Amino acid sequence: MMRKLLALLLVAVMAVTLIFPVAALAVDPTVGITVSAKLIAITNDKATWAIGAVEINNVKYFSADNAQNDVWSTITNTGNVTVDVQIQGTNIEGGVYDWTLAATPGDQIYSLYANKAATPTVYDVQVKTSAYVNITAAAGLVAAGTNAWSMKFTAPTAFNAADAGAQKNATVTLVASQHY
Repeated sequence: MMRKLLALLLVAVMAVTLIFPVAALAVDPTVGITVSAKLIAITNDKATWAIGAVEINNVKYFSADNAQNDVWSTITNTGNVTVDVQIQGTNIEGGVYDWTLAATPGDQIYSLYANKAATPTVYDVQVKTSAYVNITAAAGLVAAGTNAWSMKFTAPTAFNAADAGAQKNATVTLVASQHY
């Protein structure tokens, strides 16, 4: 009797399952995915700095009139995320002798400093050849935001007369990385 009752119950469950399919089978098995790409990009409105002829110990500012307090260039975040902007320089090449970039000018050694534009007369970021150095504020540069900045060049304390009149060139590179 118990077997007949169990068999009847099993047949009833199967019949209900065939008549009323399990709800999980009716769910759409697809998953929609939405993404947006992060774009890290910057522009700088000045591409060159023609310093001109320098004498030993000359100080030059990256500005329209060589003024110390004139913040002359603007970095714009053209991406869609907040970024940190870093700067790196190179040694100056050309002529007979190259000039080395260092913290303090010396014989055939020049220095280059940048500012963060919060205080235009303070050039507190040493530009280095060995590493990128941050020049944006601690909070980073927001998307579509701008950061005014400038540089201070100090010529070597001595250089060889053989380089008189020779054109010398260096490069400053700005890079952006996502701010965290």
